[in-house]
Amino acid sequence: MSRKRAERRRRSVVYLAGRRPAARRRARLRAAPASRQTGRRRLFTVVAAVLIVGLVLVGRAFQLSVVDGERLQAFAASQNPEPAAGTERRGTIWSADGRPLAMSVDAVSVIATPYQIPEPERAARQLARVIGPATGLREDEILQRLTARDDRGRLRGYSVVAEDLDPALAGRVQELLIPGITLEPGYRRVYPDGDLASQLVGYLGDYGRAYGGVEARYDERLRREDVRLTLNAAVQQELESSLERAMEEYEARSALGIVMRVENGEIVALANVPDYDNNEFSAADPALQRNRVLTDPYEPGSTFKAFVLAAALEANVVREDDVFLVPDRIEVADRVVHDSEPHDPERMTPGEILQRSSNVGTIQIAQRLGEELLYDYITRFGFGSPTGVDLWGEDAGNVPPLEEWSGSSIGNIPIGQGLTVTPLQLAAGYAAIANGGVSVTPHVAEGGAAPGERVISEETSAILRGMLQDVVEAGTGHRARIPGYSVAGKTGTAQKVDPELGTYGDEYVSSFVGFAPASDPEYLTLIVVDEPQRSIWGERVAAPAFQRVMSYTLRYFNVVPDREPEAVQEVD
Repeated sequence: MSRKRAERRRRSVVYLAGRRPAARRRARLRAAPASRQTGRRRLFTVVAAVLIVGLVLVGRAFQLSVVDGERLQAFAASQNPEPAAGTERRGTIWSADGRPLAMSVDAVSVIATPYQIPEPERAARQLARVIGPATGLREDEILQRLTARDDRGRLRGYSVVAEDLDPALAGRVQELLIPGITLEPGYRRVYPDGDLASQLVGYLGDYGRAYGGVEARYDERLRREDVRLTLNAAVQQELESSLERAMEEYEARSALGIVMRVENGEIVALANVPDYDNNEFSAADPALQRNRVLTDPYEPGSTFKAFVLAAALEANVVREDDVFLVPDRIEVADRVVHDSEPHDPERMTPGEILQRSSNVGTIQIAQRLGEELLYDYITRFGFGSPTGVDLWGEDAGNVPPLEEWSGSSIGNIPIGQGLTVTPLQLAAGYAAIANGGVSVTPHVAEGGAAPGERVISEETSAILRGMLQDVVEAGTGHRARIPGYSVAGKTGTAQKVDPELGTYGDEYVSSFVGFAPASDPEYLTLIVVDEPQRSIWGERVAAPAFQRVMSYTLRYFNVVPDREPEAVQEVD
């Protein structure tokens, strides 16, 4: 027994020392290949699972972004509609004399998260007491916004309760501590002078959408910086006041006007009356929001005669000392054209024809010029094409193509009938006559425009300036005279076409366009009065308004008088 115990003890010692019996080693060696195979199977299973999960995630992402993208966007929009307006400060529109015409001021929007408001009725009452007087919102209107629901009937996650609140008033809302009501800081657009140059300035509406005028034309620039205009607020006020006075005095439908620097086309003032307040844009008649100076063409009447004279002088078909025998009527094809007043045949120079605004004499000059040359100079002066003004919505007017002229066209186009121009085109054309014969591009933003092309020679320009000065000194434009300054200009009385009958009716457009000082012109003013009732003549309706505006402009800009002051009484 002692021998057997000793043997067992010896084997135990060997085993504990790490030497296993050969049988056990052989069993382990046989098990090793099976264990490695099991590990590989487990690794394969894990990798496959990862790949499957990855494919599922990619597929879901594709579904969300492409297949369901439109549906999810619609859902997001229903929960979070467009945010309150004015979250970015917009540049100021400045007048040339440093007055803000449009600017952004601090404002706050009241935002509701309807599903977070536990007592919407109570919240509506509280808000109505605080913001109702300032916004005009009633309690029921506020409640409707606090309980706004999406297409599925679920309470929204975003609802604009009120916008453009004064920060102090918004502070009172915050003190209410209503759950689900938050304040969103931003800006609102204000127009400090209300209706001053409203059509020219334009309007910034909800969600930053610009409507008309400088706001629309310079929208991108205003998102980054201020815009300074050539418009002078003081002259603008005088122009608007004079137009309103003329419109009221003659019971006219409307009136408009322009003040322009003749050298470069800078618009110093531009007005349409009646006008509207840009702070109340949504309440204004859409017809009043239109800038008729550049959108509404009309037949210019006698103011167009100066361009016929310019063409004839430039083409050397007439000289300033030529003499025409002018009757009071003339047959042109199948029509008879009359002067405004009956008279015996008279001898007139081209200057006298312009001074007396003779229709017959103007047609005689045009006949000597011929249709082709007349059409060529009309288009050279820019009629029938946009002026290129830096405002949207300009109409090009209508000059019939030469091939469409009839036998009577040479009898109506020279006297401002049978074609249409915009007031802006007419002003730009007269600027070229005044500045020595170079076309201009009207513009309202500082920075200028490229120099124009020569239309007529400096000599022709000087001759025509003298003729137009005689119109004011001794002709139909005598009511436009200004003490201390020489003035050149032309009256216009244009019969309007009845839109229903297509023939000339009983309404007229009265106008006066001129520049000063005539000896060295700096400023031009155009006044147009639509459908005056107490008188139709441009010399009576429009010339006095021109006199007031131009007189103010010359004094405001300290233009040196070019003659001794004389006793010129303002004629109303």
